[in-house]
Amino acid sequence: MKFGWRRTILGASATFVCLLGVVSAGSQAGPEQKPQMAEEVFKNIQVLKGIPVDEFMDTMGMFAAATAKDCTGCHSPNILTGSRAAFAESTPMIQRARQMVTMMGTIDRTFFGGRKRITCYTCHTGTANPARVPNLAIQYGTPPPDNPNAMDFIPVPGAPAGLADQLFAKYIHAIGGAQRVAGATSVVATGTYAGWDTAFGEVAVEMFGKAPDQVTTIVHRKEGNNIWVFDGRNAWFTGVDSAVPNYTTTMTGGNVAGARIDAMVALAPTRIQQAFSRWQVSEADIDGKGVQVLQGTNQGQAPLNLYFDDSGLLVRLVRWSETVVGPIPIQFDFSDYRDVGGVRRPFKWVKTWTNNKATFTMKDIRANAAIDGARFAKPAPVAAP
Repeated sequence: MKFGWRRTILGASATFVCLLGVVSAGSQAGPEQKPQMAEEVFKNIQVLKGIPVDEFMDTMGMFAAATAKDCTGCHSPNILTGSRAAFAESTPMIQRARQMVTMMGTIDRTFFGGRKRITCYTCHTGTANPARVPNLAIQYGTPPPDNPNAMDFIPVPGAPAGLADQLFAKYIHAIGGAQRVAGATSVVATGTYAGWDTAFGEVAVEMFGKAPDQVTTIVHRKEGNNIWVFDGRNAWFTGVDSAVPNYTTTMTGGNVAGARIDAMVALAPTRIQQAFSRWQVSEADIDGKGVQVLQGTNQGQAPLNLYFDDSGLLVRLVRWSETVVGPIPIQFDFSDYRDVGGVRRPFKWVKTWTNNKATFTMKDIRANAAIDGARFAKPAPVAAP
């Protein structure tokens, strides 16, 4: 995917107001009382009506991941001038995308009882044009490796009873033990952030966390801050990369559940096991190294995959968020564990999802620092430059 051009226009996440809409001028004023629907915020929404703004943006990410395109692949070239209005201009690709969304919905309703079994990725698999003729080089070549992030989980045959309990116990022991983990009631961290939205240049980042599940992250870009907040119940995003200028997006559905999981891993890892009613164990390979995988499931909720190395440390987390066109993955890779007040914490993690890939490198992490509760209030809108 060619993302470099995005530095010249609206910012990484904002440019994913792709394929089906653009900001509506009348939607920006006044406090938000509830999550706004896509058609209330963007213009020219035809087939993605009735979904919240955050799900709409995730849907744009699904389109990009499935087709290996960026916004320029489907939209009018006028978006390169920085014009938000250009996102609403009709193009043949936008019209075809609408047809494909309708087609997928029809197939899923007709043959799968409304479950999202057919998605953009089912046919495209990361290519712009789905193939209909077998590729003999693939058939008789080296099979591609299994996707370690598979959502459809295949447990280890004959896994002994209690194996999941043993893996969780090993993990808690590896990071310092239950008593020390419970004694860490807050975390303040400073470091750097680098992603598509910063052209991979490093900028300052701050993180504030209060157990069990309140987290605020502030990325200090020169154009203005990006802010993510989870107050233990609600989640928000605002910043220069907002899809809508001067607007705080209220997160919904899987994005709220995901924010809770992320906070729990950072602040209260002993509670993770109890957060899911069922755990299964499997194995996978990451960068040539074997890992043990735990998948947690709850009825009616997307699963969670946790990946542990031989020492018991958590090296990867994968969760999913549903969109109208199917689930999208969000992946965290953790490394550089160091002792902070008796608890081993990762000083580096890479977050990869369909709208960005960002590296967080911490330079300082302090445990049990005093944090003003106002840090976890809904953030005021950040004006884009």
